[in-house]
Amino acid sequence: MKDLHKSLGGGVGTFLALSTILGSGMMILPGTSYHTLARSAWMPWAVAALAVVPLLYCYAWLGRRHPSAAGVAHYAEVAFNPSLARTSGTAATFALMAGIPATALTGGRYLAEFTGSAPLTWLFPLLVLCAATAVAYAGTGVSGRLQVALVLALFAMVVTVALVALGSSGFEAPSTRLPPAGSFGMVLTAVFVAFTGWETVAFTFEEHKRPDIIPRVFAASYVIVVALYGLLLLSLFATVDPGEEGLNSAPLMLLAERALGDLGRPVAVVLVTGVITANVLASVLALSRLVFGMARSGHLPSALVRLRERDANPVTAVLAVGALLILIALLSTSGLVPLEHLFTFSGGVYFVLYGVGAAAFARLATGGVARAVTLLCAVTVIGVTLLAGPSMWLCWGLFAVLAVVVVLTRRSGPRTAEAERTRV
Repeated sequence: MKDLHKSLGGGVGTFLALSTILGSGMMILPGTSYHTLARSAWMPWAVAALAVVPLLYCYAWLGRRHPSAAGVAHYAEVAFNPSLARTSGTAATFALMAGIPATALTGGRYLAEFTGSAPLTWLFPLLVLCAATAVAYAGTGVSGRLQVALVLALFAMVVTVALVALGSSGFEAPSTRLPPAGSFGMVLTAVFVAFTGWETVAFTFEEHKRPDIIPRVFAASYVIVVALYGLLLLSLFATVDPGEEGLNSAPLMLLAERALGDLGRPVAVVLVTGVITANVLASVLALSRLVFGMARSGHLPSALVRLRERDANPVTAVLAVGALLILIALLSTSGLVPLEHLFTFSGGVYFVLYGVGAAAFARLATGGVARAVTLLCAVTVIGVTLLAGPSMWLCWGLFAVLAVVVVLTRRSGPRTAEAERTRV
């Protein structure tokens, strides 16, 4: 069986996780939640941050014991059967194929608004997707080093802007007033998207030198993400009125302008460009690994399994993924595929895959802690699904339809060697 080269250490793995998680959600969601709930906006963020912990525990546990490029698809096969594996892997592929172009297009819209140059709406997404494909083709080592540099620079910029804003405007204490239930549920559903991405990181676990430190990678990236979101919210509370319309479209620009004056706009442009670039680099790399893993398990054409000899990089999968992502971005910029639909579908399926991972954990893990984590996961998955409403229900329905199609079209055959080798 062809395996990927184990080249990732814990430090680079943590930065890859941060690049995957800190995407368009960081640019928009702090502002939209503040605009809706004022200084009570911290409450849904706190609930989402706590609710995601048991789900992350499941993925960290699974990744440590079953590191595979197929991620959730492999966990589903080890715990259940090849049909659920194929369904989960196909759903994950569709979600990333929708989410990555949507993130790139969001960056293009931001930059077009900031600079007044309308062509950036379509030019930036194409450039960043081509660059991400080239970087993934160069290999995990090149991609990892670039993302470390990008995330360090972005983290320094965000922290500096937030601290300057707090220092110049003073601290505004968050409100303890409970918001209306309807508004709270709507915002909670939206901000939960800001805590997705770790299931995407799982597609790179096969390349970790030491799978035993994967839980530490998750823990470190989680703490940094929560701290960064909290700092952004507090700085918005201090510098921007919750009624300002700009919070729904460009909250980072408002914050940078209040903190840095005339330097705010160019800083915001650099920040948005960097966040989107880092996220797309990490996501394209992860998607190429998923496609490779699915092909290796027999769920996609065998041509996608080809590895470059010198570094075991799945270059055919990388090129196929890059071409499809660019095509989807072009279709979306032409108006044939609405950007909002890409985000809704992608975010909903990501959450469904969290549920699949939790179910695999419940099947494989034993003991009192495992039962407690499983119960917490069930509460989270059911609660968020009910609060989210029809859009989330549709994603669960699409997953069920896909599962039926897979069962009806599956080819008979033995369990794959990969799953049989790791089954517990």
